[in-house]
Amino acid sequence: MFRPLQDRNFLLLWLGQLCSQSGDRLTQMVLVALVTTRSSGSALSLAAVMAITSLPALLVNPFAGVYVDRWDRKRTMIFCDLIRAGTIAGFPWLMTHAGGIPFYMGVFIVFAVAGFFVPARLAMIPDLVPAKSLAQANALFTSSGMIGSAVVLLIGALVVEWIGAVRSCWINAAAYMVSAAVILPIVRPKRPRVHRSASVKLISTEMVEGVQELWKHPDTRRIAGLLGILTAGAGASLVVGTVLVQKTLHSVTKDLGFLSLWMGIGMLTGSLAYSRWGTRRSRPIILGTSFLGCAVAIWLFIAGVIGLKSGMAASLAVWFLGFWIAPVGIVANILVHEGHAGQLHGRIFSSLGVVVNVAFISSMLLAGWLVERGGRGLLLGAIGAGFALSGLRLLCYTGKKERFP
Repeated sequence: MFRPLQDRNFLLLWLGQLCSQSGDRLTQMVLVALVTTRSSGSALSLAAVMAITSLPALLVNPFAGVYVDRWDRKRTMIFCDLIRAGTIAGFPWLMTHAGGIPFYMGVFIVFAVAGFFVPARLAMIPDLVPAKSLAQANALFTSSGMIGSAVVLLIGALVVEWIGAVRSCWINAAAYMVSAAVILPIVRPKRPRVHRSASVKLISTEMVEGVQELWKHPDTRRIAGLLGILTAGAGASLVVGTVLVQKTLHSVTKDLGFLSLWMGIGMLTGSLAYSRWGTRRSRPIILGTSFLGCAVAIWLFIAGVIGLKSGMAASLAVWFLGFWIAPVGIVANILVHEGHAGQLHGRIFSSLGVVVNVAFISSMLLAGWLVERGGRGLLLGAIGAGFALSGLRLLCYTGKKERFP
């Protein structure tokens, strides 16, 4: 058994995390079902709601960490869970309003609140675990989060398919209520109150410094561009692939759940493979091969869904895609850690997050507009071609030294 789980307070935090993540993944399935039902499968409406789920990360996350350090973390997590539970329980009512603006506002609130919950949860780990167990505790959170997210996405997709989106909202809200109830009994050491200034001017200045540091360092500037390309392709593929699966395999959420499960398994195996063999390889080779692998995976997905109309073939393609996506994120983190002073890491990662979310949101909206005009398979094929060209460009650096690129 993992040693941190022997501590009652850490066990409660871990269980609360699993309940909260279950709510997060079920929310994704509920939103897909609600939008599909309300808009008769409109790709543009689906892209809009998916973009709104990412917009809070762009607007809220850079500020959330500053305030989480000043608030009581346990209370922050409980209030976040209660707000999400109440908002999601009201989704069926919000959907009845013409134009959908109240519903989209509710979606924004749910994901904006998550921007405070996640850093509060991560920041509480050192309060509950001794320094010698921190590595094991973080590994437990990461691995269980990957596996749990994939499994819950599948279960959530089946639940939504069986009982409908409206009733699923109640189960979704209950998951957050259970998370709040599990976190409530946690006892942790008192932290000294922080009285540092958190003015808008100071926060804005620190954000600008992070962007400047990211831009002037060649390695992180290039990895930011690569992450932007990867995320843009992923956002467009998510919209196009969702509509393609729904139209071809005639399922609202069930097949999407199975595909999400295989994506999670692929990312987990890709992470393990990189930690075992990838660290000894040149980073340009790892990144170039990963982008080429993503391209092949997308083309296999097109063949599996359009050509074979096979959920199993699509699942294998999605597993292959997840396998090759994982190393890109790992290499990006390593480059930031190696290339910048520790006191700048938070701002650098926030700046990378802005790049990623801008690319994700814009690509989803553009893909939704293009899908409305047909050519879903061609659009996915073009995304794969973009990944292939990026991979070939990266492999041109294989003759150079380890410095990237």
